Amino acid sequence: MDKEISVNVERFDLNDIEHEPSDEQLASLMEAEAAEARRKARIARAELMARRRSELAAVQSRHAGS
Repeated sequence: MDKEISVNVERFDLNDIEHEPSDEQLASLMEAEAAEARRKARIARAELMARRRSELAAVQSRHAGS
């Protein structure tokens, strides 16, 4: 699996039209968002697999009793 990357994102206002963020700030923000999306995807995948294993076990136990 991916290594967890800690990203230090400098705070800035994306709505401030007088002070646009630098390319480095935008790159840092994008990496932080990508890392969060990967983290959430891992959690969702793990939860899905746990539900599927539970459903499979329930089906197998019903058929074993037949």
